[in-house]
Amino acid sequence: MRYVYGIAFRGDEFIMVFNPRRDGWEMPGGKIEEGESDLEAMKREFREEVGREFIPFAFRTDADGVTVFAGELGGPALPAEMEWQGFRELPRKLSFPLCEYLPLIAWAREAMGRGKADSPLND
Repeated sequence: MRYVYGIAFRGDEFIMVFNPRRDGWEMPGGKIEEGESDLEAMKREFREEVGREFIPFAFRTDADGVTVFAGELGGPALPAEMEWQGFRELPRKLSFPLCEYLPLIAWAREAMGRGKADSPLND
């Protein structure tokens, strides 16, 4: 099973969703469905969970096959499956261990610093 996650920025804040099943904050994302590209899955998951568009600028895939995207919050607000919020720092109540978030957020901030001068990723 392959997964995607997105770190979307709104100004200096990164977007997280509250997952009631795990009782914590996490990055929007989920399973890649059959026939979907990683990018298509990321855009779908983000739209479902946040109710907004995800504008990707960079991505990386780890050794376990999980693809993480860095991008921006886009589009008008639509109904969403989860509560979402922008953060400048990680909240206390996380779905996964803190050590899993820190390097990804650092990478996404760096990628967005470089990526802003380039065009967003396209389908």
